[in-house]
Amino acid sequence: MIKTLMYMEVKKNPLKFHFVGLLAANFIIFLLSIFTSSILTISEDIFVLTGLPSVQLDTITLATMLIRAMLIVWEAVLISIFIIEEYRNKTIGLLFTYPVSRKKLIIAKLFLICGTILIFNILSSIFQYVCIFFVSKYLSFGTFSFMDIGIQMVIMISSILLGLLPLYIGMIKKSTIATIVSSVILVAIAVNSQGSNAGLMSIPIVAIIFASIGVIFSAITINKMISSDLSN
Repeated sequence: MIKTLMYMEVKKNPLKFHFVGLLAANFIIFLLSIFTSSILTISEDIFVLTGLPSVQLDTITLATMLIRAMLIVWEAVLISIFIIEEYRNKTIGLLFTYPVSRKKLIIAKLFLICGTILIFNILSSIFQYVCIFFVSKYLSFGTFSFMDIGIQMVIMISSILLGLLPLYIGMIKKSTIATIVSSVILVAIAVNSQGSNAGLMSIPIVAIIFASIGVIFSAITINKMISSDLSN
């Protein structure tokens, strides 16, 4: 049943244009990561001369951090398309007339959103790893290193769960703008270098805490969506 509902959602809002956008965004991230690495290499030489500590951040880490930030915002966009807009336009009422429980309908939407972002994460990671690996063979400032797959999966899933938090914000006023703006604020927090050069989300325990927050608030929101009066 959940698969059928997800298929219906995709039929209403095709994702093919999102995949095209993903390719373009990844190409931009790749170029930006290479450019930033070249700047950091120059800065490192300056720091060596002055005796100051340099920033240790390789190209693949930069790309991964940018992907994480991009997809948290992208998840908010999908939440707006599949949920917030339907509530704002009150078209969700028609969907709730189907002989299916509200809970299953909402869960199907969230599964579709999280599943799409997970696929985007995997495809983006493969794209960046392959491109940066080959570039590192020819450009000295293009640095590449293999990351622990287990840790990266924990961080990836945690980012997706944290990305559900804007649903809570957006549903308060049924606002698309609030949903996306809150995701940008989340990105600013997640990429904060206070605890790590690669951002707070690169620390597994912090990522898990953020994920827990996202799960708690999304659970609260789902409960309200199931029991709410659509006339309000």
